[in-house]
Amino acid sequence: MTQTNPLSDSLVDSIQQETYGLFPTPVSKYTVPNHKQLKEQILLWMKDSAFKEKHGRESISHNVTQIGDNNQLINDIPELHRTLIDAVTKHNNNSIKYKTNFIINDSYLELASEGAIYAPHEVSNCVYSMCYFINYNDEQHSYIKWRKNVSSNHYPIIQIDSTELTPYNMTEATFKINEGDIVTFPANLTHGYDSNPSNERITLSANIVPSN
Repeated sequence: MTQTNPLSDSLVDSIQQETYGLFPTPVSKYTVPNHKQLKEQILLWMKDSAFKEKHGRESISHNVTQIGDNNQLINDIPELHRTLIDAVTKHNNNSIKYKTNFIINDSYLELASEGAIYAPHEVSNCVYSMCYFINYNDEQHSYIKWRKNVSSNHYPIIQIDSTELTPYNMTEATFKINEGDIVTFPANLTHGYDSNPSNERITLSANIVPSN
């Protein structure tokens, strides 16, 4: 039986240009399977916890209240701690593949009210940052946006209008996030959110470091 090329000569000849996205940045979304039960535990925990207007991040945030002390929530609910570690392990195994286990260096539960903002920022002294969307409605609450890290104040160096947005010319990006999702990304990737339309946006942020 004679083997024939399934592609026509004209189609083979037309494949002359290929464009590659080099050095992609990994951002993972993990949907928590037991979110409903965890959310119930977290909301009960909040009732007996202090609401803090002063939390050390006032310079980059507005109308954001911290609930409880740093790391208090994950210490009081071990199942939540295990869920975060599971999420970051999956992220690492599907992306950078650092040869290490991970621990949570810092974490804080935040309540964003109407008009809350988080200025674009990065996190130092850790490898990954995470955000768990505990009480979140994508039609009522602000979503995270990430910014492309560039060495110039202008991107590209010579600014020219583009005919359309592509993964190569966007300077900001996001994707659909639902309540119960944990998003994990490199800690040095600039991120933040614009003015929050409604009250009761509840998220848990965590910063991750190697355990060995």
